[in-house]
Amino acid sequence: MKVLFVGNPSERPTDGGSASFQQTVLAGLQRMSSAHECSYVRPEPGKGVIQSWVDEKKIDFVWFLSPYYEPVEVPFAATVWDLGHREMPYFPELSLSGWKFDEREGFYSHVLPRAGIVVIGNSVGARTVTEFYRVRPENICEIPLPVNTSSLQGVPKDPALLQPYGLTPGEYLFYPAQFWPHKNHITLIDALAILHAAGADMKLIFTGSDKGNRQYVEEYVASRNLRSSVVFAGFVETPVLHQLYLNAYAMTFASMMGPDNLPPLESMALGCPVVSAAFNGAREQMGDAALFFDPLDANDAVAKVAALSDPNLRQQLIANGQELVKTRSPDGYVAKINQALNVFARKRKLWGPGNSYRHT
Repeated sequence: MKVLFVGNPSERPTDGGSASFQQTVLAGLQRMSSAHECSYVRPEPGKGVIQSWVDEKKIDFVWFLSPYYEPVEVPFAATVWDLGHREMPYFPELSLSGWKFDEREGFYSHVLPRAGIVVIGNSVGARTVTEFYRVRPENICEIPLPVNTSSLQGVPKDPALLQPYGLTPGEYLFYPAQFWPHKNHITLIDALAILHAAGADMKLIFTGSDKGNRQYVEEYVASRNLRSSVVFAGFVETPVLHQLYLNAYAMTFASMMGPDNLPPLESMALGCPVVSAAFNGAREQMGDAALFFDPLDANDAVAKVAALSDPNLRQQLIANGQELVKTRSPDGYVAKINQALNVFARKRKLWGPGNSYRHT
């Protein structure tokens, strides 16, 4: 088949995980060996250029690499990162602002039943696609999120990069996440307050762009008398991000939304132990490579952080994480794409070239 891969038209470095995902997958595609003739385009929002590419290049199949879609007259694959608006419609960022509930629902209810392949990270996510949009399981392809381990493993520690943030190696918790309510910074602040009350001298650093909730989080920190112990670093460049992982006591991932997430994989690749909220899909994504806590139970989060004081558990967790990320490479991700294309190609073979089937 002639296959057109479509990137995210609105990708920006400050988008965090979504930008990393696109770059990682594109790197894998550039190395992919396939029987199919593949090309890539990153469209401009609102331009509607994909069908013209389909016509010009006589494309047989379009693979949308992000939750983006333009009408095309050929079969296509739709990528789903999450269906949080259906699982957690009470969060304002999933219903009232930005990509609003009705817009999200209109998009997914239109696109997913029409897709030849629906791509999502694991079986937990696959079940939501079937439950919410009645997509047949046979049309769903589970491909776990990839992480670019080649750019992460072997990075040396450089604690000097922590100095602007007043951090000491091994004495802080790290959480990289945009400031959305569902990212659940509040539970980690409550956990830090409990640690301090127990005599632990620990700091907490947040990185990520403000999506509207940062001021509230800062005010909450002040209300818990933790201003000197919580660092708001904003968006940080990649070398700093790497050092924050490498020197942390743990990466505490508090997000309430799954089915899978990229920061835990980045943390594991850099040898930083992961304490994660048990979001829907977390245990399937991470297995024995993380410790899990109830997302809204700060005491449970504290218990899991405290468990890392056991050096044997800590080292085992790190080793399990590094084994896990070996199975999450960009090449592995695109290999699964290629497998799915091989399966679909047998169906596409049943009618001739052209952009649509016309009755006469």
